[in-house]
Amino acid sequence: MRALPLVLLGLLAAQFPAAAAGANATGDLPQARTARGNGSIAEARLVHPTDRYRHFVLGAEVEAAGLQVRLKDGRTLQIDLPADQVFEDRRPRIVDLDGDGRDEVVLVRSSLKTGSAIVVVAERNGMLAIVAEGPPTGAPRRWLNPAGIADFDGDGHLDIAYVQQPHAVGRLRVFTLRNGALVEIAATGNTSNHVAGSDQMGLAAIADFDGDGVADLAVPSFDRTRLRFLSFKGRVHEIGTKPLNGQAVADFTLVVTAGHPVVEVGLAGGRREQVWP
Repeated sequence: MRALPLVLLGLLAAQFPAAAAGANATGDLPQARTARGNGSIAEARLVHPTDRYRHFVLGAEVEAAGLQVRLKDGRTLQIDLPADQVFEDRRPRIVDLDGDGRDEVVLVRSSLKTGSAIVVVAERNGMLAIVAEGPPTGAPRRWLNPAGIADFDGDGHLDIAYVQQPHAVGRLRVFTLRNGALVEIAATGNTSNHVAGSDQMGLAAIADFDGDGVADLAVPSFDRTRLRFLSFKGRVHEIGTKPLNGQAVADFTLVVTAGHPVVEVGLAGGRREQVWP
């Protein structure tokens, strides 16, 4: 058995970037990860911990007030959010969403007025700016958790999948960047990819599970006792579903067995289970 190459999975490096140091005397965000890219953005990290948004869905009593980006040309840029907003996230995702050869960063922004939304941050005129955002959840402390970024419908453009309110609603939504706006292209229910209070955000996996050449998504059912394999080609449909020997609670990984992608699920009690359609 061998680890699944990141190049085969496309955006796994964006979903699960290399871990950075945790909280320390310099005020790093607890459990935050620094994303590293190979394009126009070399590095992205969340900065300025703050307790102004008191939700604590990821376990720590602080969230990030800003994002710092180091560009390939050596410049460092930063965006700081207004006083009623935070990045309720730990994993910046560096991707070229619009295919123009310049990277963007995808994050979860949460507002005391409107709740959480997916936002796209990019360089504009030498500064970082939010250039697109998805619909907000409507009220504070209604969080969403990204599930992955890939070309889920096979049209050649990257899409963003997330679970809206994985603890209370469990609706999987997929958006694509079109003409500068995030447009919803698919949605389905009965999903979850997070345990409240945990810093484990990666309860999902991307691979071509049905062999049709298009990326699929593996994500737990709402009660996290089953693993659902979903395709978005043509319409949302389930490739298969498998019961788990416990509840999914920890980040997933992918391996290849006999040439096929297999999801290694983190279960309660520290156990790991390999699952495929």
